[in-house]
Amino acid sequence: MRGVVLLFLLSLWPGGQVDAINQEVLANVVQEMRRFGLENRQYAMAVLLTHQQCTQNGAIFDVVVQPQVVQNSLQQNGFYIGARLIAAIPDTYHAEYRLLSHVIMNPSPMDTLINIAHHDDCIVFFSNYSPCLERCNFPDGETSILPFMTVFNSWNANRKAFVFSSVWDPTKHHPGVTNPSRQQVFDSFRRIDGYLHLYRCVRFQEKNIWVNRCYRCVTDPETNDCLYGY
Repeated sequence: MRGVVLLFLLSLWPGGQVDAINQEVLANVVQEMRRFGLENRQYAMAVLLTHQQCTQNGAIFDVVVQPQVVQNSLQQNGFYIGARLIAAIPDTYHAEYRLLSHVIMNPSPMDTLINIAHHDDCIVFFSNYSPCLERCNFPDGETSILPFMTVFNSWNANRKAFVFSSVWDPTKHHPGVTNPSRQQVFDSFRRIDGYLHLYRCVRFQEKNIWVNRCYRCVTDPETNDCLYGY
């Protein structure tokens, strides 16, 4: 199986203790993950990474499947469940909910992925859009993902990340709906961040060069780069 060279995820304190996620490297990781998704479609994906992939620059990113296999499964079945990668697109339920909930599968795809992890593995959970306030990130909502986020509780905080690329804007998808305020969106970021660190990772041109960059999402809501453009 062909591997993709990956600059990966975590830096180390002297003595081998894990520090924080390196945001510059995480941005490149997310770009690699996006190769397995569907262009111009909403999807959610989680990938399980080995200790070597988590701690060594230049490690081989091999999730035991080729991107085309994942894409074909998403288009045909709406799901892909593999040994190191899971993904879903929305149907009646939103994509994040389909990976986390026990309603559709029990155990859930995320449970299955995490249950095979080694103690020093890492996990990155990615969604094109930030979880919406109408359903996924609505406390006590019928299809809220929050009750299922406890699956990440046993993981070291520096070995897990939730990443999105764009802030969900309901007015672009549901005419007549009122947009949540910036403070409400920021509060929704904090709810996710209570389970695993939340980042917005984007790709853009800077001085005629394409760059990948990630931003932490629980900084000051007035200057928060995760809310840029909202």
